[in-house]
Amino acid sequence: MRLRARSGKGHDVKRAPVFLLVVYAAALASYAILLRLHFGVALPLVASVGPSGEGVFLGAFSVGYLSLAVLTLLSAASLVAWREGASGLSWQAAGAGVALGLVVGGSLTLIPLQRPSPRWLNSVQDSRDGFTLVVNYNSTTLVLGRNLTFQYVLTDDSYQLTTPYYLFGGQFSMVFYNSTGGQVVAFRAPITFNRAATQYTVQLIPGERWTTLLSWDGTVIPLNGSRYMVSPGRYTLASYAVLQDANVSLYVMLHAPDIPVTIVKG
Repeated sequence: MRLRARSGKGHDVKRAPVFLLVVYAAALASYAILLRLHFGVALPLVASVGPSGEGVFLGAFSVGYLSLAVLTLLSAASLVAWREGASGLSWQAAGAGVALGLVVGGSLTLIPLQRPSPRWLNSVQDSRDGFTLVVNYNSTTLVLGRNLTFQYVLTDDSYQLTTPYYLFGGQFSMVFYNSTGGQVVAFRAPITFNRAATQYTVQLIPGERWTTLLSWDGTVIPLNGSRYMVSPGRYTLASYAVLQDANVSLYVMLHAPDIPVTIVKG
């Protein structure tokens, strides 16, 4: 992006898409960083940590479809402005755009998204040691190239614990197996816990609930970095939630009943 001063109200209007692009890009970056640090409530259409059925997974977090649409429109409008010779921003304007974007991105983590919960047709669950894992789904057929999405919900039914944060961890896992029992692919998502005021301890409180969406489109990425689509056929999905305290005061592994999955060509 060229940064230079121009004068005239006409140029100011034409530079608006460029300014807004800077603001939105800065907001998206700061929001993603704060999500990664486990603050706020994820708005999947904007960005979220891990794979999401409402965005494109980029390895560390997902960029929501709304963000992709906004960035595409602003980029196109900025290109038009550039062709008309009005894309330059002064250093002051660029700095103001970045600062405004950081404020907007930080503010997004303070706004819980109120929207109706999706209606899931089927579910399996496992309960033990004061916790319940529920896996919700609407289909057991994966069309290669399209996402098959499952919702994982972990509820603290009765367990209460305060422990050093760095000694505690938890994750959701979805593991696919082929017809011979060999593991095909596994996806994991960390479970984000409430921290106490000191930020050095984590608290488990009865009634808490943790939810994530995990999706797969049939792509397998081996350790060598190559990519290929899994072969059509019948597979099995195993779903887990694990909580562990390094002080051995808590170790829970919940395994919901396995789900048969059929994979077909698109």
